[in-house]
Order: sequence, then structure tokens, then C-alpha cells
Amino acid sequence: MSMIKLGGVTIDSADPCALFQGLYLVKLKLISGEMTGEYSIQSPVTRETVVFSPASLKSLDAEMTRLQAACEQATRGRRPSRRMRLRY
Repeated sequence: MSMIKLGGVTIDSADPCALFQGLYLVKLKLISGEMTGEYSIQSPVTRETVVFSPASLKSLDAEMTRLQAACEQATRGRRPSRRMRLRY
């Protein structure tokens, strides 16, 4: 039972439901622009400013999907069915 800090909240890393909620807070902060970095390069001729995000939303979404399935398995005892989610 190790505790980690995500989004300013202390969370138990062994609990997938708590980790999912913590990562959701982090994702909202990333989307809103709170967790961005900025640097500027300036010379006598030009000025360039770059704004970047330290995380990848694609990998964050993949981890959140994995944690959501683990949370549902822990609370319901089974994984969610994908049969009803498939659309043709």
C-alpha cells in the first residue's frame, strides 16, 4: 500500500478506482491548459515562443481505460462486456 500524489491529491496506488479518479483530474488539468510549459527564444532578429504539454493524452487515455476495466472488475467481479460497445 504505497501512497502517491496525483493532481494534488494523495491516492493509494493499489486501488485502481482511486487511480482512475486521480488520472481523470490530471486529464482535466491538461485539457484546460493548467499543466503546460512555455519557453521563448529571442534574438535581435526573431522571437519564438513554444508552448508544450509534458504528457501525451493518447497514453493517458489508454491507461485510464485499463484502470477503468480493473476498477469494474474489482467492484463487480468481472470485466465489462465489449459485445455491446462494438458498432458497425
